[in-house]
Amino acid sequence: MKNKLWIPVIAILLLTSVDSLGQRWKLRRYEVDLYLAGVAFHGDIGEANKPFANMFNGFRPSIGVTPRFYILQDLAVSVDLAWLMYGGKDDPESSHGRYYSFNTNAFVHGVRAEYFILGTRGPAFSGAVYNRRGMVNNFNRLYLYLYGGASGVLSKAKIKDLDNNGEEPVNNPGYNNNWVYSAVFPVGAGLKLSLDPRWSVGLEFGYNFSLSDYLDGYASEWSEYKDSYYTISVKGILKIRNDKNGRPVLKKLYR
Repeated sequence: MKNKLWIPVIAILLLTSVDSLGQRWKLRRYEVDLYLAGVAFHGDIGEANKPFANMFNGFRPSIGVTPRFYILQDLAVSVDLAWLMYGGKDDPESSHGRYYSFNTNAFVHGVRAEYFILGTRGPAFSGAVYNRRGMVNNFNRLYLYLYGGASGVLSKAKIKDLDNNGEEPVNNPGYNNNWVYSAVFPVGAGLKLSLDPRWSVGLEFGYNFSLSDYLDGYASEWSEYKDSYYTISVKGILKIRNDKNGRPVLKKLYR
């Protein structure tokens, strides 16, 4: 009879152990991404009719920061703040004889939701270390997530007419050299690799479609679509502990 009593006791201990491991994510609900990105623009200036060629034609660098908070183990919300550059140059043969180039500086600010489909619950691609007491750390775990959100972009483009000594095409009715503000909707996917208690690294690919046709400063009479751009980002991700009340503990980042 005594031996039978060990069965529920062992079951309770196992369930308690699994639950304690599953709740560890609640101790690090905050993260901050610092990232360097490349931006490929698709608009009215450039080689948008040649998608692959346009990826290199309009490729520009950008930087940003993304604070993040985990609502659930698989679900997080983040704020994306970034300074973007994007540009492009026409191919005269495919742009009705026009030969423009442009460069834009832009500030992006928005919110997004991130859903983790790999890495938060299972041991896939994990380098976790165990001893006789259980899991010692959960480093080298690979995470895969999808994201979507809504942002605003404030941009100002500078256009040059390469057929006219690089002058601005001020007489072209499609030209707009003012500041432009538009809503932008980002969607994409990312990978994150946990390195130690404090740092992770990440790679992210996204597509951003806007409600404006003037992010590049020009709307052609033949334009059929709004402006959009792709981003490829390399990230350094800082993980921040929180106390039992959910507040970040900035003085104990290594614990």
